[in-house]
Amino acid sequence: MIIDCHGHYTVLPKAHDEWREAQTAAFKSVGDYPPYPAISDDEIRETIEANQLRLLKERGADMTIFSPRASAMAPHVGDQSVAVRWAQVCNDLIARVVGLYPKPLLACACCHSLPRRT
Repeated sequence: MIIDCHGHYTVLPKAHDEWREAQTAAFKSVGDYPPYPAISDDEIRETIEANQLRLLKERGADMTIFSPRASAMAPHVGDQSVAVRWAQVCNDLIARVVGLYPKPLLACACCHSLPRRT
């Protein structure tokens, strides 16, 4: 068995990234945080099958340890409540992806998503 030990969800549903932009804008303007959007299983399948699963097959791997997109975690943006909520929605999305594809993907909460303590 060949395991890719470092896979990230790099192409996400647009609503997820749009929510992050709205979340950080709300923090900057001291506004209300938006509710997290409904993202369908079909939207998740579309992003995973065209990207991570395709690459997994092309590279001949059997499984990927799968985590949020590290470059977008940015725990320094906002405060601890912003970072914690962002980490929660990212890790929840990973759990949904792995629930849809349990054989080739194994969930890993990304260490980059943990808020830093000051």
